[in-house]
Amino acid sequence: MHLGSFLSAAATLLFTGTALAGPASAPHAAACVAALKAEESHLGETLHAGAPVEPELLQVVRSGIAIIGTQYLAGLREAEARQLLQAAEKDFQELPPPDAEARQADCLREGQALYKGASAFERSLITSAAQRRIKRIRAAAQGE
Repeated sequence: MHLGSFLSAAATLLFTGTALAGPASAPHAAACVAALKAEESHLGETLHAGAPVEPELLQVVRSGIAIIGTQYLAGLREAEARQLLQAAEKDFQELPPPDAEARQADCLREGQALYKGASAFERSLITSAAQRRIKRIRAAAQGE
C-alpha cells in the first residue's frame, strides 16, 4: 500500500474532527499495514494477469487505510509511521508462509471491523481513498 493513500485519508479524517474505533498500538498497526501491503501487491499482480480481483483488492486497501487512519488520529506522524512500516515490512518478509497468511487474514478482519465501525462519512472517505489507490494500481497494471 502506498503511504500517501493512507496519509490522504487520515488527513481528511483529521480535518473532519471524527474518529474511528479505538486504535491499536502503532507497531501492531504497522505490522498489519505491512501484511496488507503485501497482499495488495499480490492482488495487483493478479489484476495485471487479468483476474477480476478488484472487490477483494478494495477490501484489502480499505482495511489498511482504516488501520493506519486510527494511528494518525491517535497522533502518529509520517516520519515515525515510515520507520515502523519499514521495520514491519522486513519482519513480514521473514515470516514463514503460513504465519504470513494468518497475519494477513487477521489484519484484514481487523481492518474490516474498523471500517464497519466507522461512521458513514468516514467509510465514504476511506472508500474514496481506496478507489483512488486501486485506480493507480490498475493504471500500473495496464502500463499507463
